[in-house]
Amino acid sequence: MRKTLAIVAILLFAVAALAQAPANRNANGIGYFMLQVPNPASMVMDGKSNDWAWFDPTYTVTMDQFVSEQAAPMQDPSDFDITVMMGWSPVPDNKWYLFAAVHDDTLDIEATDPGSPWADDCIEFAFCPIDQPRDADRAYGQCFVIKDPAFLSPPLPIIPSRYLGNPASWQAFCEAPYGAAGFSTNPPEARNFPIWTSDTGVDWYTEYNIAVWDHAEADGPASSPRTILEAGMFLPSNLWFEDGDGPWVSDITVRSNEAAAVQYFATSILLGMNDYTSPTAVQETTWGRVKNTF
Repeated sequence: MRKTLAIVAILLFAVAALAQAPANRNANGIGYFMLQVPNPASMVMDGKSNDWAWFDPTYTVTMDQFVSEQAAPMQDPSDFDITVMMGWSPVPDNKWYLFAAVHDDTLDIEATDPGSPWADDCIEFAFCPIDQPRDADRAYGQCFVIKDPAFLSPPLPIIPSRYLGNPASWQAFCEAPYGAAGFSTNPPEARNFPIWTSDTGVDWYTEYNIAVWDHAEADGPASSPRTILEAGMFLPSNLWFEDGDGPWVSDITVRSNEAAAVQYFATSILLGMNDYTSPTAVQETTWGRVKNTF
């Protein structure tokens, strides 16, 4: 009970802090959760879920917690279906972690130019801890695309997608020691072809970690203030999933259409290890109790 009340208090604090923003920023109507990674050293960014066994599955973001940003009908799960787990780590690692599994009828990774980052199947993500609209000066430059680099030249798994100035400076935010990403598919051979389809479709997976910044400066990380992630804080952040073989209306996102209209971010709450329920600890789930509170 104390754990539930603490999480509710965090949510109420976030609502108060965001009073000047759209009333409903999140596609699920509540908000999202990032769970503290117990051992960042064990997390390998290879696009495989074996290092996420610690994650409480009740905090997984499923397709019913997304919307189409164009207010178009959502796709049938047999065509495109998404599940996401999000985590965070404190100092000294101090990063946002994500694992996404996508079931797709067709895997399209034929684009070869990283300069067109939204082509094909991909994820765009963004954050702005100082909480300004995405097109504001301090939020601009903190949007990135994650895609399978199998046919890209050069093979960049994380690509800055909105920036002004020298792309090399922005690319530094995406690379070690600040970011890493990995991909895999089932069946594995799907990555050998620019376009893969079958009667049963394909599952593609992506995993990343990345440093978070209060704002990103055009000359790179050395001039940019790093955000210190801590349990209890909320992180304004967005995710968008693009289906490469579908029309542009398949821009599936965690932010509400109300927030999209004014370019605001959705929000995630950072939970410490003592704030979320271990998958093996109890039968009753914290996430279920929180949802029942609203």
